[in-house]
Amino acid sequence: MTTTLIIFALMAWCVQIIFSWLQIRRFNHAFLAMKKGRYLGVGRSQTKWFKPRVLIAVSLDENQTVIDSITMKGITVFALPKTIPQLLGLNAKEIIPETIYPNDPASQSALSTALTASK
Repeated sequence: MTTTLIIFALMAWCVQIIFSWLQIRRFNHAFLAMKKGRYLGVGRSQTKWFKPRVLIAVSLDENQTVIDSITMKGITVFALPKTIPQLLGLNAKEIIPETIYPNDPASQSALSTALTASK
């Protein structure tokens, strides 16, 4: 019985590693497909257990205008990267994370981290 539980736990751990690798690969593929500008910032939210973690990548041109951005939000390994259409064309200095994500503190934190070095 104990051996069966150990084998089951090892198998579940291996499946988790595979799914995590696939998720990282999806994000890296979306990140590399972004239009490259002068600045490419990545921000991650600092959340507690069982809250969705958020990753945001923002690409800015020489005028500090957003030319591309992606977000990935979720608790599980099934989170997919998505574009953020409301950021396109905005100047980085004019972006207020609270207006882009009014009810999502984790996304506000990730966006402000991604934009910090550009301001």
